[in-house]
Amino acid sequence: MGDRTLEQAFNAVFHRKESFTDFCSLKLKEHVDEFFYKERKVCRTSKKLLGYLRFIDKVISRHLATNAEVVHSYIKEKSVLTAAKAHAGNSAFFFTDIESFFGNITEQDVRRILIRDKHLFPISDVDTYITDIASMTTWDGSLPVGFPTSPKLSNAFLFEFDNALQGYTGEHHLTYTRYSDDIIISGKKRESLLDLRNTVQDLLYKYASPKLRLNARKTRINHIGNKVKILGLVITQDGRVTMDSKYKRILESILHFYLTDRTRYNDLLNRQFQENEHSLFGLLHYVRSIDPEYLEKLQRKYGALALHTLMEDRWRDGR
Repeated sequence: MGDRTLEQAFNAVFHRKESFTDFCSLKLKEHVDEFFYKERKVCRTSKKLLGYLRFIDKVISRHLATNAEVVHSYIKEKSVLTAAKAHAGNSAFFFTDIESFFGNITEQDVRRILIRDKHLFPISDVDTYITDIASMTTWDGSLPVGFPTSPKLSNAFLFEFDNALQGYTGEHHLTYTRYSDDIIISGKKRESLLDLRNTVQDLLYKYASPKLRLNARKTRINHIGNKVKILGLVITQDGRVTMDSKYKRILESILHFYLTDRTRYNDLLNRQFQENEHSLFGLLHYVRSIDPEYLEKLQRKYGALALHTLMEDRWRDGR
């Protein structure tokens, strides 16, 4: 534990512009609005609560135990790309995800995590505030989508499970990565993946929570020779990671019309990207990050000047 109390850390962050007493007595229901996005309940916080949660994230959540060898979500320098690349040398792939993941992590679970990891926090009196922190970081008794503290708490919740599944896959010469609730395991032979559904479910039950269930509709096995998609990316037969061909077709159509017919370019851009060129800008930079070889191919086909122009940050400072 650190030498600072939670109150001292709070005052150092807020420079006494917020009250620690208010922080400890905040009534959450006055600072949370619920709405639904794609049939999923999302919580929107007030500016005050958002500031308090970011403080908790800074002094507590970022210090929670996480198996960074297998987890690629909500960790600096990790991404869907790093999660997919870990499997690029294999030929058979097991995919599944956890149903209602955040909603099945309870306030009691959060307290358990905080107690388990309290020795990792740079706060000397964290014991005093564990119940308050667990209450402030949950909503209706579970981990909400929309709180900035939820992602790291979810990683910490699966710490023992990740360790156990990493041990199992290591013993069986398999590769395991997780991105939030998405679980990917791969190996050289399809046969080595056939019993994984039961194994993963048993480990979830034992090391995480009896409430957690794998999504049967999204549990499947695939192999090289078919189209293999991992977290929206594609593993090619020669073991490269690239973007889905349907997005490549859209991108190349847009680039073609950018050079040959600006009216059709604008029409296609509006249909594909509601934010117009700014979204195209983002997509091109995404291509550069995941498959620079493909970006070079685009430059050769459509010209380096066209790509450079579309990849300029012309939206900074309102331009």
